[in-house]
Amino acid sequence: MRSKDISAMMVGLNLLGGIIAGLLVGYGVDYAMENWFGFKTAPWGLLLFFFIGIISGFRNAYRDMKRLKE
Repeated sequence: MRSKDISAMMVGLNLLGGIIAGLLVGYGVDYAMENWFGFKTAPWGLLLFFFIGIISGFRNAYRDMKRLKE
C-alpha cells in the first residue's frame, strides 16, 4: 500500500476510534457513578462522552485530511 492510502485509512479509523472511546468512557462513568457512589446518571454520561468522542474523532480526521492534502 502507498503512504497516502494508509493515511486515508487512518482518517476513518480516527473517526471510529473517537466514537468507540467516547462510548466506552461514558459507559464507565455511568457504571462507576451508579455502583460506587449511588448516583443514577445513565444515560447522561454515555451521551456526553459519545458527543465528545464524535467531536474529537472529526477533529483528528480533519487534521489527517489536511496532512493528506499537502
